Amino acid sequence: MKRMLQFKKTDAGYACFENDENVFEIVKSNLQFDVRAFYQAFYSEDKDFEDIEVENCIPDDKDGKRVYDCIVLLISKIKEKLAELPPEDNVER
Repeated sequence: MKRMLQFKKTDAGYACFENDENVFEIVKSNLQFDVRAFYQAFYSEDKDFEDIEVENCIPDDKDGKRVYDCIVLLISKIKEKLAELPPEDNVER
């Protein structure tokens, strides 16, 4: 099932929202990327991560576009790497 998230501007910076809930935010003042928060938002607790789409709701914001592009690229690269892993059913133990 496809997960739809929206990338929007907040008072503090830029965030990804899922069902109107802020699940991941990057503060504009320092633009630091919190890897743990990113993992929690997209990949933890049996979240469906095979088909994630992030809609850019602020396409005219130049700084936001760069942050958005980084997030989308990272999700894409993670998806590629996960696809390279053998299926769990075939992993020898």
